[in-house]
Amino acid sequence: MAQNLEVTPQYRHTMKHLEDVKKINSDGHDYWLAREISTIFGYPTWRDFEAVIERARASFEGNKIDPSHQIVPTHKVMGVGKGGKLRGKDYFLSRPACYLIAMNGHPSKPEIAAAQAYFAVQTRLREVEEQKSDDEKRLELREKVTKSFKVVSGVAKDAGVRNQMQAIFHDARYLGLYNMSAQDVKVKKGLRAKDNLFDRAGPLELSANEFQMNLAADVIQKEGIRGEKQAIQKNRELATDVRKVMEGSGATMAENLPLEEPIKDVKKRIKQQQKALPKTPNA
Repeated sequence: MAQNLEVTPQYRHTMKHLEDVKKINSDGHDYWLAREISTIFGYPTWRDFEAVIERARASFEGNKIDPSHQIVPTHKVMGVGKGGKLRGKDYFLSRPACYLIAMNGHPSKPEIAAAQAYFAVQTRLREVEEQKSDDEKRLELREKVTKSFKVVSGVAKDAGVRNQMQAIFHDARYLGLYNMSAQDVKVKKGLRAKDNLFDRAGPLELSANEFQMNLAADVIQKEGIRGEKQAIQKNRELATDVRKVMEGSGATMAENLPLEEPIKDVKKRIKQQQKALPKTPNA
């Protein structure tokens, strides 16, 4: 269950300020500049804030995490009296680094308490986004397979494959792609006869099946194939071709790919995450 990260009103100004100065690198990761957030954290002097940065660095090292990827030295040109310029030390700080810096600060300071809440929200957001990324990718692939199944079934029907022969037409895909029948695939993977294999398939297995279905639909149409025997044979040939590509690239063969958790559980988790997703505070 997601922890309650509701933000109290008195902290909103600090949290919005931290959000305003947040930057995003080319890889899509958040980062902050130390000198920009030092005053937001309530540190009047750079020396005091740098000491907290060093405690965060020590915390990374104590947990066997290389701090060089979290706290990266840089410099900032600052104005001094009479128009002079001074090149001062600064740091690029990752989100985990900022979180540790906040946790190493004194919570009695309202700015620190607000920063702790803000980076707790940011950390939870990242965790949810990363989990959703894998879940949503699999769910999207599963939905694409459903659509492709309907398309190739329609093409097969137009080619003369009767409804009572559709199961044999689709089994030809298993014979080519898995080198065994659909029933044997389920037995090998430990599924029941009534289970839908695609509801337990991972991204690679779903992608291979979707590609084969789309390929078969296109080829059967373009070549003008007619007749049940010809359509079934072409479906198996194309599935065998896809299997050869997988084998040639060194991929795990479809029949050996592990089962994933039921797709219904993935859908349920996505709904729960959408409800639990914390909101970044507004001004």
